Amino acid sequence: MRPNEFYAIIEKGKPAPAYFFCGPDRYLHGECRAAVVASLPAGTREWCFTEIEFKPGQLPRDLENAYQMPMLGGHNFVYWTDPEDFGHATDEDFEALDAYLKRPPGFSTILFAACRPDRRRRLIQCLEKRSEVVDLQPLGRTEAVAWLRNTLRKSGVEISAELAERIVTRFEGSVSVMRDSQKAKASGVNLLWLRTEMEKLLVARSGAKRIEEQDLDLISAVREEHEIGKLLAALAERQLSKALMILRELLSGKEPEALILWCVGDLFRQALKSAAAPAQPYHGWSRAGNPFSTYEIAPRAARAYSRDELALAIRHAHSADLAIKSSWKDSALLLETLVWQIVAGKAAEGSADWLEAAEAEAQ
Repeated sequence: MRPNEFYAIIEKGKPAPAYFFCGPDRYLHGECRAAVVASLPAGTREWCFTEIEFKPGQLPRDLENAYQMPMLGGHNFVYWTDPEDFGHATDEDFEALDAYLKRPPGFSTILFAACRPDRRRRLIQCLEKRSEVVDLQPLGRTEAVAWLRNTLRKSGVEISAELAERIVTRFEGSVSVMRDSQKAKASGVNLLWLRTEMEKLLVARSGAKRIEEQDLDLISAVREEHEIGKLLAALAERQLSKALMILRELLSGKEPEALILWCVGDLFRQALKSAAAPAQPYHGWSRAGNPFSTYEIAPRAARAYSRDELALAIRHAHSADLAIKSSWKDSALLLETLVWQIVAGKAAEGSADWLEAAEAEAQ
């Protein structure tokens, strides 16, 4: 099923015993998670929604959360994520999941989220066979146009289909890019970037009931791609001071932390993919392409970091995402910590001292 179908099921309050969110669009992953949380009464969310970062061998114990009826009644949701897409799941994990799905309790729904899982893995095969799979491939142009018009309509703003399509085309190919016969081709629409730009546009056109063609000049997607691209380039080249300086400029310019974090995580996911691909001759920045795009920068990161460091960077980005969503700490400070952790390449022993010093400086 596609995300819209999942949203409709959740809104009706009749979820299936298990769902597998599968696909590379992390914005849609976030939307599905948000739909589940929004379906729960505000006073029960703490008791009825449990989020767990998967660790190999611990699934049998973690599934106990799904076997327990919520303290305040209602329906229980348990949500697992893993930066490595459950690639290190053990036989015990598979057996526990298989046993659970044979006789799931009626008061719980389990949710697993993966971007690019290895379908040869037994756990993944079990999820695909025994749960409802929600396809989270990036939206194509037609779907994105419908999504944009519906999103604006919820805010009381109308837009023509033709103008919505012109806007959507500006955000195609920003999600991920692959090489095919030595050509780059787009794989979908970057909804996070599109949503961010439209929110800015609505602020600039406060009170407007309709988006018109002249409003296109207020959309600065190209400029922001360049600015964030400079941050990604500094990270790819392990230039800590430069990366921190650019990050602070982005934050002072009110760039959304979620967008910056998404771009950083996407860089290292693509770099890890590039590192696993056959080596290609390097000719520097492609004049035909955009030197600030993740596609152009990722191979440089693949050369500057080991595969273990690339995987660790993804895990750090995932941890920062969870912390920003739930922590009392300053999100800007968490992003600076993330940049330092990535460039350092490991969880250095002095990280706690560095964080305390940064907090003191920020006060």
